[in-house]
Amino acid sequence: MREKAHLVYFIAALLVLVTIGLAGYYFGFLNFIYKVMIPGTFSQYNVLVLSVIFGTAAFFSPCAFTVLPAYVSNYLGKSERKEQFSRSLYLGIIAALGIITVNMVIGLIIASLGAATPFAKDPRQDIPVILGIRALAGLLIAALGIAALIGKQPNLHFMQKIFSRFSFSQNMYAYGIIYNAAAIGCTGPILLGLILYAYASGSFATALTAFAAFSLTMGTLMVVVTALTGIFKQGLIKRMVEVTPLIKTAAAFVMIIAGLSMFILTVEGNNLFVQIFFPYLK
Repeated sequence: MREKAHLVYFIAALLVLVTIGLAGYYFGFLNFIYKVMIPGTFSQYNVLVLSVIFGTAAFFSPCAFTVLPAYVSNYLGKSERKEQFSRSLYLGIIAALGIITVNMVIGLIIASLGAATPFAKDPRQDIPVILGIRALAGLLIAALGIAALIGKQPNLHFMQKIFSRFSFSQNMYAYGIIYNAAAIGCTGPILLGLILYAYASGSFATALTAFAAFSLTMGTLMVVVTALTGIFKQGLIKRMVEVTPLIKTAAAFVMIIAGLSMFILTVEGNNLFVQIFFPYLK
């Protein structure tokens, strides 16, 4: 009975975070597309404010949204019984650094290629490299789930010297990278549009400020999501004696399903993915 109760608590926590993701998708991403991106009302906003709006839309974009259950499962499945709020913040910051790392790479590509940057507004038109990155991210998420299922952890010794404070800090950084890499088909064109607009309306300093605000917004949202998971779990932890194998198994299956779904939808040509999450492209 206790293990069933633990599974119910895990599912409840997962549903709360997925609800946040759905709300962010509808009120963040789609609202951004219909009210800001499609009409192109950029001039109504200060570049800094616009960067925050763009960053929020990118974090809750469907490319990243599909990874949210896996991210939450990864966090809940690995967190310990005596989780503290400060620890949640720390791990959220580590995952945020992974997100910012990917944004820095995208930013360098945009700075190097400018308007020729190969990011398409329609995910079905992404070049093979970007599709490959998204498919690979899906496989990595599924692999993390399989590793958790069989009780193995990825070998990330090269990161342990940097993040040695907690046993799975390096995994959170890697997950932040995977999370944003999976979203590259959505974050790329959004960031490209923001920086090109910033260049057109200001200077290099303006574009750099916009890029920084965009990246920090995505990173901050990752910290908030992680902290909320920790807070919600604190209320449940009083009823939980330990994180049971059942919960870890459930978390692993969520990651496997999310990862394989992303891979299949990407390989399939994104038609089903676009029909579900990009209604304005139909």
